[in-house]
Amino acid sequence: MKPIVLATDGSPSAAEATLHAIDLARTLGAPLVAVAVEHVDVPSYGYFGYANLVAEMTKIEREHVDETLEQAKAVATEAGVSCAVMHLTGPVAEAICTAAQRQNAQMIVIGAHGWGSLGRLWHGSVSMAVVHDAHCPVLVVRGGPEVLLEPVPAQEEASVQ
Repeated sequence: MKPIVLATDGSPSAAEATLHAIDLARTLGAPLVAVAVEHVDVPSYGYFGYANLVAEMTKIEREHVDETLEQAKAVATEAGVSCAVMHLTGPVAEAICTAAQRQNAQMIVIGAHGWGSLGRLWHGSVSMAVVHDAHCPVLVVRGGPEVLLEPVPAQEEASVQ
């Protein structure tokens, strides 16, 4: 049976995606492969202490990825779903898609940050990049209640005639 790949970063929407991926894996009798990507964006210029800063940022990111994968595996195991983990490095969307293809995944499950159009413009969207580049179907899961960055249209008052 082809696995379901869960792409997680430990965010609230990734937590929601984890629950969906586990439920899908259990329902389909498919193995689950949780992937998280270690990716540190650092400026290309240096200054005194720069190497130490980069090393510390990399260490923090590595630990975060390991903790995120451990948590996803623990939740899956508690639910009775077999879960392998993959600690990846590199450009995030590319690493997720490459891992899914190498695993011959039947589906990728990933969280959506829900930043809205302004946030996506500023931060980019890993989930949208995965949707466009993946070799298999992608389920994008929204997290719980989130802060809206876009204006909410005012409700029209009913006119009484």
